[in-house]
Amino acid sequence: MSVADLFDVGDGDTVWDAWLAAVNLLDMVERTHKVEYDFEDARKKIADVCAMADRHGIDKRKCGCGLSDAEHSILKRKILKFYRLQVSNLKHFVY
Repeated sequence: MSVADLFDVGDGDTVWDAWLAAVNLLDMVERTHKVEYDFEDARKKIADVCAMADRHGIDKRKCGCGLSDAEHSILKRKILKFYRLQVSNLKHFVY
């Protein structure tokens, strides 16, 4: 199994799982590869999306923001897509 296969974000994952995969892969790439990549910006974006998910209680179903369950489901899908794209982008450095 390759290192890239260890990091994956699926639709069934929690936001926590997706965040963990993205941050761990980002750390690994940053520490082992000398590449031209804005790691600080990536970390900020990942943290911002994680904070938004936390504010909306995406994995906990506890939110008083006024969004419906369907809107929270859409938000979760978009958050997971963001993390999937981050992980996919970082995997290019692993190959």
